[in-house]
Amino acid sequence: MPAQPIVIDWFQNAADHKLIPAITDMNEVLQQYPHDPWVTYLAIKWLTAQTQYERAAAVYEHSEIYDSPGLLNNAAYTYAYMRQFDKAFALMDKYITALPKNANPQDSYAEMLRMAGHFDQAIEHYKAALVLNPKFYSSQLGIADTYSLMGDQVRARQEYEASFRKFSLPTLDRVVWKTREATTFVRDGDFRSADRAFRAIAEYARAKRMSQVEAEAYRQMALYQTRPEQAAVCLSKAENALHEGNNMMRAAVQQELAQILRARVELAVKDRDEGLANAALAQLNQLSDESDDRLIETAYHGAAGAVFFSRHEYKKAALQLEEDINNPMSLKMLAAAYREMNNIADAKRTDETLANFNDPTLEQALVVPAFRKCLENPSCQIKIKNTSYQN
Repeated sequence: MPAQPIVIDWFQNAADHKLIPAITDMNEVLQQYPHDPWVTYLAIKWLTAQTQYERAAAVYEHSEIYDSPGLLNNAAYTYAYMRQFDKAFALMDKYITALPKNANPQDSYAEMLRMAGHFDQAIEHYKAALVLNPKFYSSQLGIADTYSLMGDQVRARQEYEASFRKFSLPTLDRVVWKTREATTFVRDGDFRSADRAFRAIAEYARAKRMSQVEAEAYRQMALYQTRPEQAAVCLSKAENALHEGNNMMRAAVQQELAQILRARVELAVKDRDEGLANAALAQLNQLSDESDDRLIETAYHGAAGAVFFSRHEYKKAALQLEEDINNPMSLKMLAAAYREMNNIADAKRTDETLANFNDPTLEQALVVPAFRKCLENPSCQIKIKNTSYQN
């Protein structure tokens, strides 16, 4: 049977969030065409989007295709997400050699170097991409992201603003980097300025009838609020925006609602409101059961892990949190759960992963810089060993 009809069914099932049929279709087409560059490319790209990194790497290795620039790039990202940076960098060297006059290999290499914490080298490759293509705006904004992760928020904001002036960005891309610019204020502990920046994003999204973006902006505001009642107000605004939207796909609504419910669970756990935590978790569990969506499932695991941790049920917490290792909040709790279980080796490994987590997200800003400082402070390290830093 030709590959095209199976691939169409595969991506239609994926779009409908029918994960099991999508995986079945993918496996069928891979079985028929294991060494086809197009099929392998699609499989790696889709599996990586589903955070199925090990499976994506296995597909690439089984394909035995080593001369396709697109595959080199996709596979390198897969290895980088698994923190196997030596493999990622080796593939990126080949990618740059294959397309020496193209800006994208330099940009991708820069992003992976940034993920690995090689910030100065990352900036060099971003600049190299801009030399090859001065209109390659993601590299200019990547420089801003890198300065933010380096701790220089003033320079980061200057780079963001320069980018906004210089480039006419697509609407969604502009929102992404406006959010990252807003996050620089959270990194500075300037929550008033952060509120203004996130509120401006929400208002812009509302004017553009981008309900999911508006909801996401308010949800992110909730994450850094110092007063529980204000965080609750932000989450209510997020949910209202979501339900008022009449131009959103059902899957997008469910994904954002899952993130809002997760935030409600985490806020309730922090406030020691077991009733609210259980109610929100039950709603999230139902949402996860009714959908076949990896993002919703991951949100549930992170929230369930937080609830089990609050109950001191550390083994159950670890089992849930291990399914959400791309979230710094879950990683921090997972290390604490391991330590409570006297699983010192896994606790140390998770601490190292968290300390080297370099992603310009709000969750990273809220957890990782403070965690790194704590590792440098002997008295704080004692708290880490006693897991009381989580309370």
